[in-house]
Amino acid sequence: MIKNSIKKNFFKKHGYIKLSNFNNNKIFDRLSKEVILETNEFYKKNLFKIKELGGYLTGNLELLPNNKITQIWNIICNENFKNTFKKIIGKEISKFNLRYSGNIVLPSKGFQHFHTDGPLRSNKIILNVAIHKIDLMNAPTEIVPGTHNRKIKFWKFYLSQIFKKKIMMKMKKGDILIRNHSIWHRGTKNKSKNLRILLLFELTEKSSNKNFKQEIYENLKIGENQFKSTYSQKFKEAVSIYLFPVYILYRMVISIIK
Repeated sequence: MIKNSIKKNFFKKHGYIKLSNFNNNKIFDRLSKEVILETNEFYKKNLFKIKELGGYLTGNLELLPNNKITQIWNIICNENFKNTFKKIIGKEISKFNLRYSGNIVLPSKGFQHFHTDGPLRSNKIILNVAIHKIDLMNAPTEIVPGTHNRKIKFWKFYLSQIFKKKIMMKMKKGDILIRNHSIWHRGTKNKSKNLRILLLFELTEKSSNKNFKQEIYENLKIGENQFKSTYSQKFKEAVSIYLFPVYILYRMVISIIK
């Protein structure tokens, strides 16, 4: 394993770092299997309602947490991880509010356009935790290293050479991907027959999010993600899929105007 000083420099330069095989114990394995099982059961029993959600067309949906997700976090967040996090990020993990969730990619779906998870000033760190293997067949996240530390308008990003430096983030079970929220990334297509389930823990500095609250559900649920369930958002989602060039042109024009 590379030294923490090297990890810190890598994260600062590229906007992400992957900690390989960071979780390797029986409790993590058991909870991971239970989350996968319960998520699949919810999906099968509620498919009619899920089809009405914003994000269903693209196939990217949110996993709303129950106490198993919080237990997985408690396993991850041991002293070793806290120390590693502090040395990479430069701040104690206790200085952040934590939001539990997950990202689900449906079979034969998942393509997204490149985006960020908020403006630079948001001060967020995203942690993705793999609870099963993620390879080129089941929708790895695609990121563009080095796009996290400055504001890049969509038209400039899309037409620049840096767009060509994108990489697929393959992950083994137990891997943790730490990334800056402002790095450009997108979901890719799930070519497998199974749900791709990736846990997501969003850390926001407490100074910028003082009134933070989150509901933890009794059972796992699947909800909307990037696109909401309004008519206007569903229309926008449909355009992004079926009129791909129009959507790209629209985003480029908007980024030039603003």
